[in-house]
Amino acid sequence: MASDAAQSGPQPAQAGLAVGHWPHLTGEETVAQIMWSVVAALVPAAVAAGYFFGIRAYLHISLAVGTAVITEAIITRLRLGKTTLRDGSAVVTGLLVAFCLPAQARWFVPIVASAVAIAIAKHCFGGLGCNIWNPALVGRAFVHISFPTDMNPSSWPVLTGDHFLGDVGTAVAGVPEGVQAVTGASPLALAKGIANQGYADVDVLKVLTDAHGRGLWEMAVGTVGGSIGETSALLLILGAIYLVYKGWVRWQVPLAYLATVVLGALLLPLYLAGGTGGTEPAAWQPILFAMPDVAPRFVLWHLLGGGLVLGALYMATDMVTSPITNRGMLIFGAGCGLLTILIRLYGGYPEAVCYSILLMNTATPLIDRWTQARIFGYKR
Repeated sequence: MASDAAQSGPQPAQAGLAVGHWPHLTGEETVAQIMWSVVAALVPAAVAAGYFFGIRAYLHISLAVGTAVITEAIITRLRLGKTTLRDGSAVVTGLLVAFCLPAQARWFVPIVASAVAIAIAKHCFGGLGCNIWNPALVGRAFVHISFPTDMNPSSWPVLTGDHFLGDVGTAVAGVPEGVQAVTGASPLALAKGIANQGYADVDVLKVLTDAHGRGLWEMAVGTVGGSIGETSALLLILGAIYLVYKGWVRWQVPLAYLATVVLGALLLPLYLAGGTGGTEPAAWQPILFAMPDVAPRFVLWHLLGGGLVLGALYMATDMVTSPITNRGMLIFGAGCGLLTILIRLYGGYPEAVCYSILLMNTATPLIDRWTQARIFGYKR
């Protein structure tokens, strides 16, 4: 009887087969930890935006982040019955959306961009971890097409006084009276003409050191025209160093991206006049061979101008929309760089980072498929 009672007592639970969606291996880092670290890395550039572009920069950041958070809360409540705001992904998206917008854009532009980024680019595909394209860039592309006057202003004011509190105005109204600002074309708009205008070396050098004093140092610091968060390359790099150190940004993508832009700027043919001072007829030739003394400045102009640093370090490296293999990351980054420099030199837009990354996001599943490690004993 005693043995029967012992046998009929509580039995240890049998190990079952756990069926669930990948990933099945987890690390110590959480999504929230990664996302809030990205926010912290972007804070220095966000603070500097107010110094360069005044109160309107902070207005756009607040509207973009606020809209992203509210849209995220509404949709996750409807879809999941709970909110996922604590993971910080909506804040990251809102910040990046604001960083892609000119300070003088009208107030509703960041609202529309953030709403599209969260509602369409992110949650229409299943939410965090399921989106095909970078949400912030989809929002930016949407308003770029919908509000071209705001996104492609004829001038790009930068405050020289009344920092943090100055108002650079709107794309329609221009710079209000009394604001101390320097206005003019963006660096990439100035460099656009170099590719096909038949410039001599002296003309190219003049463009790359234009009358507004926008030299390489000013471009690195951020006192040049451009979108809110893209102008200060030094502050963006400073934040990205920590993310690379933690392993949350893989070095392969930005390295391949930037290296391809450098090679393209040096080796792709431009319509340039030959000889010192343009003594020879203009022809299609790489700037590295036609003007070797000017070529390094031309390359740095492309590296520091526009949204290349922001895109290469914070957007192309998105864990969800970039490849997972080392070879795939290199291919992805090189593709982004090639598309960027081709559009910059020969396309209709002076800037190309947004559309280059979105196009390569589309190719990510194919890149992952063809760069997976070969299983031992298996032939392709």
